[in-house]
Amino acid sequence: MRLLVLQGHNLSSTAREKIEQAILLGPPRNMYKSELEDDDWTYIVDHSIWLRLSKILAGSTQLGDAAMRKLQELSLANSEWKLAENERDEFLHWMSGTGDPDFESQKEIDLAPRKRSEIKEWLRTPIKSDDIHYEDTWRITCRERFFHAAFALCDLASERNWAVGRWKEALQVWSEEGQSIRSWRYLAPLVHKSMPDEVLQKLAHSLSWWLEVISKSIDCHEVVLLDLCQRLLNQPHEDGMSDDDPVMRAINHPIGHLTQAILNMWFKQEPKDNDRLPADIEPIFTQFFTGQNPAYLNGRVVLASRLITIFRVDRQWTETHLLPLFDWSLDPREAKAMWEGFLWSPRLYPPLQISYKKQFLETARNYDQLGKHARQFAAFITYAALDIIDGYSVTEFQEALSSLPQAGLDESAQALAQALESAGDQREEYWINRIQPFWQNIWPKSQDLTSKNIAKSLARLSIAAGDEFPSALSTVKDWLQAIEHPHFEIHTLLKSGLLKRFPNESLSLLDIIISDQPWPNQYIRDCLDCISEALPALSNDSRFLRLEEYYRSKR
Repeated sequence: MRLLVLQGHNLSSTAREKIEQAILLGPPRNMYKSELEDDDWTYIVDHSIWLRLSKILAGSTQLGDAAMRKLQELSLANSEWKLAENERDEFLHWMSGTGDPDFESQKEIDLAPRKRSEIKEWLRTPIKSDDIHYEDTWRITCRERFFHAAFALCDLASERNWAVGRWKEALQVWSEEGQSIRSWRYLAPLVHKSMPDEVLQKLAHSLSWWLEVISKSIDCHEVVLLDLCQRLLNQPHEDGMSDDDPVMRAINHPIGHLTQAILNMWFKQEPKDNDRLPADIEPIFTQFFTGQNPAYLNGRVVLASRLITIFRVDRQWTETHLLPLFDWSLDPREAKAMWEGFLWSPRLYPPLQISYKKQFLETARNYDQLGKHARQFAAFITYAALDIIDGYSVTEFQEALSSLPQAGLDESAQALAQALESAGDQREEYWINRIQPFWQNIWPKSQDLTSKNIAKSLARLSIAAGDEFPSALSTVKDWLQAIEHPHFEIHTLLKSGLLKRFPNESLSLLDIIISDQPWPNQYIRDCLDCISEALPALSNDSRFLRLEEYYRSKR
């Protein structure tokens, strides 16, 4: 096709005549494997001839008399045929997607009416879900003409026509900020009293998300919300769970939405320690543990994410129903889901730590089962060991840390550095009373476990120790090694003031973490100058000279 357009004008008259004759013959019928009706075949031949002659003419090439007459004849008989501006007609296959100009130009926009009676009639027409070029403005109408759209849906519902697709879109709009409370105030009674179970089931995802949004600021129909949650919970649901990420599945599943909605309503009451679960909520939560619906696992994961609050309010219920599921020996898949739910946003609460001590320590041996939440567990158990929780022995923490894989120890070392960096003015005291005892009594002793990630974290930890920098460096020195990209550590050391107060120890740290990295750090020279100013004798130290030569050679 491109040759016809771009090179047609270079053809000799003889060559052009041969091409025109070939085009006028049309394509051979045997090139199409499927059987075609005569009318279909005639259309294909005519369009093929018209397209190729039009392409030659588009290249500013004159056509012969026979070819020109045929082109004019076909163009007159098929006035809708036009050459594509984007040359798509030159390809056997062409795909367009959202955002492409030719895709957008093919869209069919159906304007939804703005008046109640007209909307009602418009809603009777099924959505063209199989037409990718079809769009309508129903969402805009729902957003800008709430009462007209809502009452039109109600009018149809009174005729037992629930227009599920339209309700689904409407509920998504009415879940937006500024829309939810008004829609709830007017539509809750209808949905509660009139919507059949089969419609509830089809709208489960949209309805449950609507309820979750409403529950954050609900000011009426609280009993209706709980009743709707219960009705939706009783509907059949797909499991929706995945061993890869049970938390993400849960928070996007209708059961997860409903569980969060109930929690939101409850938390608005500001429950206190030992208040017990409210009488209208406790049976619903208990249903997650006694029902046979596999989708209830999504609700249990959401409850696990609020474990501390539920434990503080109703310890007996939590120990009876929720905590046993954290036990890896009972059901590993369930335990994985529960722990990942809790580790979504974990916090230390000593009474809870004692209550699930066995499950907690056992989780260290199941580190690799925790997916992307394993990192949170490594940090969590490190903070627990640093806090020296009553009821746990040093030996128990030592065994738990030793059972972590290399990735877990890397995360634990990072947690140590972050803990000390966060101690602020208390960092020296925190080093003496927490980090140092942890390192001496709990951290594994085999240096075969050292890694680049651990070395990087321990370099940060040493610098964060402040006045205890010499002690920290001496304590962790055997676990340090060259760091692949030490820019942050060197810059932090330079800003810390430790170079002038502890020049010898600072030089030791630099000598360890800097080996022969291909890109020299720009702050090395500044660090060496500070060290030589603080203690001039170190300028002749072999470590100093090596670093100086390294810096010069890599510049």
